[in-house]
Amino acid sequence: MSFEKETYSLLSNTTNQVVKSLYELYAKKLLAYTCKNYTIDKDDAWAIVYKTIYKIADVQSNYTFENEQKKSAFIFKTHINFLRNYFRDNKSFEKNNQEVELHENFTDKETETNPTQNLPLTILQQELEKLEDWQRILLLMRGQDMPYSKISEFVKKPENQLKVYYARLKKQLTDNVNAELEKIKTTQHVNQ
Repeated sequence: MSFEKETYSLLSNTTNQVVKSLYELYAKKLLAYTCKNYTIDKDDAWAIVYKTIYKIADVQSNYTFENEQKKSAFIFKTHINFLRNYFRDNKSFEKNNQEVELHENFTDKETETNPTQNLPLTILQQELEKLEDWQRILLLMRGQDMPYSKISEFVKKPENQLKVYYARLKKQLTDNVNAELEKIKTTQHVNQ
């Protein structure tokens, strides 16, 4: 019996139907995302998936979601947070994944000392915060070369539409950041 089937049979015997349904709906998707995008031991990847599932099962009653898409976005974001914790706590993971950047963390010591260096990143972060959860997930996952077919499972949008959304979002972000930078540059020039 494989590791996955053993785990599934254990979960099937539990009385907690929430955990069982979360496992059935999200476990393989989260594992596939983790293994594709990070150099991580499969057992560790499963452990992070389980943490995500049990955390969602624990807190699910505290939230109401407008639709399944928003729920999926919440679950994915929770999973990313557990991955970040793993990244922070496990030094060998950090060495094996030096090329992986967690795109939502935009500051570092070098840019904090010079506000003009950090300005484009600050504007980008502000523009990203204006987007809906599914749009941020699309940008993040596509930025890591995740295929549109997999992304559509998380954001509950048709795969062929995601290609159009992604192109538009990239252009929108670039245009908005450049417009803000130009406004600031013009304001600074006028004030001098």
